[in-house]
Amino acid sequence: MNATISPNEIPVMPTQRQDDGTFWLVVDVPNGWDDVKKICKKVLNYDGRKYVFMSWNSDTNRANFKASPHVATISR
Repeated sequence: MNATISPNEIPVMPTQRQDDGTFWLVVDVPNGWDDVKKICKKVLNYDGRKYVFMSWNSDTNRANFKASPHVATISR
């Protein structure tokens, strides 16, 4: 059996806050800021929602993306 590598996909851990219902994605960034700087200006699409970078925790090496309806497409 073979698997293919998806160049534009990364593993995420979806979560929803219980107190306000906010949707978040948590992304492992094992190389710290070197990984974060590659994705912090990107918009992640997951389960029909768009997520934008909010923060990262250097102690746990995880980046946090929050669901946001405030995303625009760049026209050329």
